[in-house]
Amino acid sequence: MKNGKSPVIIDNTNIHAWEMKPYVMMARENRYEVVFQEPDTPWKFNVRELTRRNIHHVPQQKIQRMKEEYEHNVTFHSVLQSEKPGRAERCSSGPNAAHGMGAHCNPAPAFSSRRPHAVARGFLSVF
Repeated sequence: MKNGKSPVIIDNTNIHAWEMKPYVMMARENRYEVVFQEPDTPWKFNVRELTRRNIHHVPQQKIQRMKEEYEHNVTFHSVLQSEKPGRAERCSSGPNAAHGMGAHCNPAPAFSSRRPHAVARGFLSVF
């Protein structure tokens, strides 16, 4: 970004706004426009299909948990205002915390940027 490259694309899994914050801040500092883009596949939230298609051997249970925690309708401002929860909060919150599977115990940062600056937001990076 400092060299004015465009587009800048970060393709990764971002399920929380706070995971995108470093990229959005960098884009803002370098005067890029930010655009969030999700996959347009009809199966993008179909846990069974995502499990079948993922090449990283992510278990279906983990994909289900990620789907449940996925933040919809993020905006430039909601990302900038987001805060990473503390470790205790990440590992003890969420629908699966009672089963030792806290909602955020293994966060996976992610996404994309370009000038005008686009941020592609992939669910499990399966486009």
